[in-house]
Amino acid sequence: MTQGFLALSILFGAVFVMFLGFQFIRVRMILVSAGFFILLTGAFASYANWLPQIRGEDDGKPGGVEGLKGKTVEEIAEMGKEIIFGKNRGIGERSIGKGQCPLCHTFNAGDIGDRAPNLIGIAKRALERVKDPRYLKPDFVQLESFAGSGRATTATEYIAESHACPSCFVVEGFGVPGTKDKESPMMVVHKPPIGLTINELIAVDTWLFFREGFDPPSVAEIQAAYEKFIPPPERPKDGADGVAVKTRFNPDQIAHDSDSTLDMIERMGCAGCHRIPTVDFAKIGVVGPLLIEGENAARRIVSPEYQEAIQKGTAHARNPREYVIESIMNPSSFIVPGFPAQKGGKSLMPDHFSKRFTYSAAEKLADFLLSLDKETAIQQGVDRLPNEKEGTLFPEKEMKDRVSGTPDKSGSPGPA
Repeated sequence: MTQGFLALSILFGAVFVMFLGFQFIRVRMILVSAGFFILLTGAFASYANWLPQIRGEDDGKPGGVEGLKGKTVEEIAEMGKEIIFGKNRGIGERSIGKGQCPLCHTFNAGDIGDRAPNLIGIAKRALERVKDPRYLKPDFVQLESFAGSGRATTATEYIAESHACPSCFVVEGFGVPGTKDKESPMMVVHKPPIGLTINELIAVDTWLFFREGFDPPSVAEIQAAYEKFIPPPERPKDGADGVAVKTRFNPDQIAHDSDSTLDMIERMGCAGCHRIPTVDFAKIGVVGPLLIEGENAARRIVSPEYQEAIQKGTAHARNPREYVIESIMNPSSFIVPGFPAQKGGKSLMPDHFSKRFTYSAAEKLADFLLSLDKETAIQQGVDRLPNEKEGTLFPEKEMKDRVSGTPDKSGSPGPA
């Protein structure tokens, strides 16, 4: 039964009940009153059905963006902007969409960020990158996106390659710490946990050109660039046959305690900055601390730095569990020594999680992170960063191999 048919049925039912009221005098008031209320219900249902229908739930499509055929450049660029910054751009919040780009990149003059190159003027600078001596004579952990793919020769190809193979070229000063800028900390955006489809990637790249006042490459040109650097089996598609991840980063979705910790980590984008042992797609983040809170949390709350934060009134945790919850819900309460902060001491970590987690969900995630310790990290081949005060988990010889540029057990951020 369709919604429209149901609404009409309610209206006819109301008329019938009121008609009966006029036939049976003894129960006339009851039947007429009942018919009147049923009539009102039917009227509201009909009006609601007449309004344009908007679906708030997931439509089941792995791709997430409708086809680009027939779309204007402006419409495609707006799609790309939404993928980067999301639909809800709250005042005072860092705007982050499915692509998670603003977690590391800056897009506007005055934005604060030093975790990845700023993307102001990238449409013009991309062509300069492919002529860079370091690009022409590469010395990175990955030389091609996949065997035989070759390297970029145009600005369009460079941007596509940087998304599909971040470690094919690393801008000086933005490599994984300790790798001499031979390895990129950036995730491969067409793979989990981000999982952008080809259409979504086209939309993002269109916006990067459009926002700078350039005529963007055609959809076909950008698609060809991605097909050059993403082998056929890995090309994510829109539609029921797509291969994009089903549960995607969604900064507007609320985490509940009924969600699994894996879903929380994936949808909230934790892997974009942190490495989390036992989570397959969270092994390459290098802009935040290694999350082995079974070891870290207890030591941090008694550290001089944390005690100083307590004295200032910014931190309030009394035990490891409270510390982890506090770091999720209020990341600026305490910034782990060795990691940068924004001006004014504000954490680089987005501050909107207090609005995206129920407290019981934060407790559940905290309990999971507290179950991870040093031994778990070693078994998973995941180490702390060189700038983490706690220091490496691995023997000195193995650490020397890592600093020399040898990829660790967790693998390169590229799709090798």
